Amino acid sequence: MCLPDSDVGQIPTVMFGTINGVIGVIASLPNEQYVFLEKFQSNLRKVIKGVGGLNHEQWRSFKNEKKTVDARNFLDGDLIESFLDLNRSKMDDISKAMDVRE
Repeated sequence: MCLPDSDVGQIPTVMFGTINGVIGVIASLPNEQYVFLEKFQSNLRKVIKGVGGLNHEQWRSFKNEKKTVDARNFLDGDLIESFLDLNRSKMDDISKAMDVRE
């Protein structure tokens, strides 16, 4: 995968599918983009409720009979995309927290 308008060459990616029908992509990002999106995701978690009453960390964690492990250093594309479903007031709140100007 190549990022548009980027000096970075190919970005390592893995595309995967699960038996539940999920299709996902794991990709490396330049640090500056990752830091921005992680901050954005963190601000979204404060505003958007998780699935089934769980918080987003619980929803995305790995769990089996023996252990539960939190997802770390991953950006949740579904959560980030949900910004588009927010009302204007909540979008503005998140933008202010991100120090993004209109």
